Amino acid sequence: RCMAACVGKIRLQGLVKIGSNGEWAHDPDNPQYYLIKDRKVALPLYPQFGTEPNGYYVPSRHVPRAYSQQMFGPGVDHSIDQYMVPDRDLLGVLQLFRTTQRIIFKWKREPGPKIFETNIHGKKFEMYNDT
Repeated sequence: RCMAACVGKIRLQGLVKIGSNGEWAHDPDNPQYYLIKDRKVALPLYPQFGTEPNGYYVPSRHVPRAYSQQMFGPGVDHSIDQYMVPDRDLLGVLQLFRTTQRIIFKWKREPGPKIFETNIHGKKFEMYNDT
C-alpha cells in the first residue's frame, strides 16, 4: 500500500528471482538485485522495524550519519558515498525511481556521449546522455 501511495514517489518496486537454495538468484539486470546485492546501496532497516527482507531503503545523505548507522547498520557510509558520486550504471538505476508504478524486472543502459564532468566531494563525476 505505501508503495502505491508514496507521496514523494521515491519508490522502485519489483520482484527478485529465488534460486533452488532459497537465496536470491544472481540477476544483475534486475534493478533491485543491482541496488541491494551488487552495489549495496539499498539497505534493509534493522529487523525490529519489521521490514526485512521485504523493504529496502537508500539511506538519506541529509540525516545525521550516526542516526542512519543506528537504523541501517555499518553499510550506510558505503551506500551514501556511492550514490553521492554515482557511476553510469548506478545513475541509470537510480533514475528508474519515480518513473512508473509498474514492477520493473530488468534494466539496461544504452551508452551515450559524455555531457558533463566535475568534481564532487573530491571525486571525479562524469555525466553521460545514456538512456
